[in-house]
Amino acid sequence: MGVMDVTTTARPLDRRRDKAGTASAAAAAADAAVTDIDRQLETLTSLAEQQQQALRRAAEEAERLKRSLKAAGKRRAELAKERKKAVAKAERARTKADLAEAKYDKEVLADLVRREKEMDRAAAQPAAGKELEPAPERAPAVPSGQAVAKTADGKAAETAAPARSSRRSAPAADPPPEKPDEATQTARRTAARKTAKAARLIR
Repeated sequence: MGVMDVTTTARPLDRRRDKAGTASAAAAAADAAVTDIDRQLETLTSLAEQQQQALRRAAEEAERLKRSLKAAGKRRAELAKERKKAVAKAERARTKADLAEAKYDKEVLADLVRREKEMDRAAAQPAAGKELEPAPERAPAVPSGQAVAKTADGKAAETAAPARSSRRSAPAADPPPEKPDEATQTARRTAARKTAKAARLIR
């Protein structure tokens, strides 16, 4: 009789224990699910904050790039104007240099011509001097007494006199004109080409 009573009272306790254990496990699982959801929420919240910060930085970078592009366009326009002015200035300077070079070429050519003229005139002066040299004076007439005295040496006197007369009568030959050297001819040709070029530039 006593054994039957203990068995009857033990069955409800087991059921309650099992139910309590099952409920505890369910509660733990629910808590774990809540914890996992909280962790995911925190992760998403942190990711959203990071993305918002990245978006703000991207917006700031885009604004900076816009300002940089605007400044670059402004500077490009300024440089285009400066280049136009520099090109015009360079052209004026080149034209001025060409004119100065042409004037220099003319001066060199004039100096070359002047020196050639001086050389030519200096070379022609000795010949002209010989042509204009006055004839030597004739020897005075020998007195009759002296003529008789020289008859003893007559043959020698007769042969000497024609020699002196032949030297007086022979005209002085003109020296051949001096031929300019190769350097002078090259300088003349170079100066002529530069003068022609300078004439074209001046026109």
